[in-house]
Amino acid sequence: MLKQTLLAFSILAIAGSAAAADVTNPFYVAMKGQVGSVTTASMGRNVIKNTDDYTKSNTILALEEVQVGLSDSWAVVGSVGNTWDRWKSNWADATGETRSFRDNENIQWSAGLVWNALRDKTKWQLSAKYGQDRLKNYSGEYKYANVGTKFGYQFQRVLPYIAGDVEFPLFQKAGVDGNVPLGNKFIYNAKAGIYQGKCEVWALDTGLRMTYNENNEMRVITAEAEASYYLTPFATIGIFGTYALDGKANHSSDVYDKSVGARLRMYF
Repeated sequence: MLKQTLLAFSILAIAGSAAAADVTNPFYVAMKGQVGSVTTASMGRNVIKNTDDYTKSNTILALEEVQVGLSDSWAVVGSVGNTWDRWKSNWADATGETRSFRDNENIQWSAGLVWNALRDKTKWQLSAKYGQDRLKNYSGEYKYANVGTKFGYQFQRVLPYIAGDVEFPLFQKAGVDGNVPLGNKFIYNAKAGIYQGKCEVWALDTGLRMTYNENNEMRVITAEAEASYYLTPFATIGIFGTYALDGKANHSSDVYDKSVGARLRMYF
């Protein structure tokens, strides 16, 4: 039985090596007949502070993202996950009371399409998806659409790229306390990054991201980095972190945000 298992694994490894895909590349799309998987676990902390008043949120995220290749350029994408949130504020409401929440059922999912146009060293990607968050206690149900694009140019092992997306709120339903804090305006993301690595050994993806939320006029500039190591030609393990370098909300409140996590990337 052991010999059969090792033989099966060896055949799978050889097949994966023969058609190895760079699963850590920001332009990765599952090819026809392939399935790509990204499993993420992370923890983060967000603080919005104005003088002595503050809102704090500590979160743990578990997320599974899957791609199924329709062709060598098109793939169906989907994700499902949950966020465990601990939220606290010393801002008093109309009754003079401060608030705190614990949300353990923040289920989120999305589904959509991604398209790659790879021409020699030039890389271009378009994506569109529909998603839903169900935040039990605080912000209720939230449905949205998102469209995005990426553009990059390959210089040997170095791939500089830019990316951007826009999120359009479609529907919201208040949580148990009547709050709908996400608002109904657009959320914008833009990133400038550099990806580099040695084939099937290691990879590094770094960059700066700017997020702007029209609902509370929040603007945050975040540094991002992820380092990955190839376990096999078709599987990598990586660690990543984000740190807000600058952030403002409602023109006066300071925003502090950071996160760390790990990712397992595979394709079959």
